[in-house]
Amino acid sequence: MQAEEKRQFIEKVYGRFWKELYVVAYRRLQSEQDVEDILQDIFLSLLTGDVILDNDESVRAFLHRRLKSRVINFFRKQLLTELYEEQELTVSGLSDTDSETRLMSQELEAVVQEEIDRMPEKMKQIFLLSRNEFLTSEEIATRLNLSNQTVRNQISSAIKRIRATVKIYNRVELSATSLNILITISLLMLSNYK
Repeated sequence: MQAEEKRQFIEKVYGRFWKELYVVAYRRLQSEQDVEDILQDIFLSLLTGDVILDNDESVRAFLHRRLKSRVINFFRKQLLTELYEEQELTVSGLSDTDSETRLMSQELEAVVQEEIDRMPEKMKQIFLLSRNEFLTSEEIATRLNLSNQTVRNQISSAIKRIRATVKIYNRVELSATSLNILITISLLMLSNYK
């Protein structure tokens, strides 16, 4: 589609479906600003993507799928933000006796980041788009010109790698903790014999 044809197509689609999408999104979000942001994002994505839609029903279905995806991402981001803020409050409220817990948490984050850095480049790119930009597998597939199944497989493999790394880290940490407990008990027992 030529640039001018695309612009006219998007204006037509906007005029035909904006109100319908607005009503659906507002029922879920209850915020004019959030709804307008999401709708603007959806219609802007039509400019950048190569979307070929034959009739009003395929356009309607496509737009509603995009809207559903954006609303889910909105709530996911909101939930993650709330969890992060809650975690930050909890961490900032910890006393000095919990510094070991904070240190272990930072170590675990570093271990996970190292595993992400070791991933093959395409797997790493797909995983980060999924986790950092909250894109759906469909959106990642479109952006990277891959099949949806390939994207899902790469995300699944990345998660398995991270889980395996965390499992190994936890075993090592457990062993180190057990060793510290044994040394402490041994020292206490030896001090009783003096």
